[in-house]
Amino acid sequence: MSIQERFFCDIDLTNQFFNSLRADYEGFDIWFKSKSANTAFVSYNELGEMDGFLYLKIEDEAILDTTPTFEPKLRAKLGTFKIDAHGTKLGERFIRLMFQFAMKNSLKEIYVTIFDKHLGLIKLLTRYGFELKARKDLDTINGREGVYFKTLEWRD
Repeated sequence: MSIQERFFCDIDLTNQFFNSLRADYEGFDIWFKSKSANTAFVSYNELGEMDGFLYLKIEDEAILDTTPTFEPKLRAKLGTFKIDAHGTKLGERFIRLMFQFAMKNSLKEIYVTIFDKHLGLIKLLTRYGFELKARKDLDTINGREGVYFKTLEWRD
């Protein structure tokens, strides 16, 4: 099992791993292709099959499509995070990468939006201190979407 940092353009978008993301997010393929010069962390299992994907980005803008809203602030956003959990510590390895990314970039806040139906992911993130702080303003065909934040504390 290995996690690699790869450019989007070098990741096989047709991989069945992305089918659930494609089903949840209209325009997923277009979005994915628009990120071709960006990098993501990708995990492959012992059979060489993709079993994890993490895209992190730095934002410095207000979050206005939620209740409540949030002022502009330098923060990390989990743009896309999906794992095929199978009794390993893969989720924890990706969490560690998130925290390392935030520390490397001097970010003290990480956030992610998650559909309520993704109970396993919510459980994983809340175990590591992410808290539900807001809701997206629109319900979608996939249900409600929560906005989870994690505040990091360390000395500069």
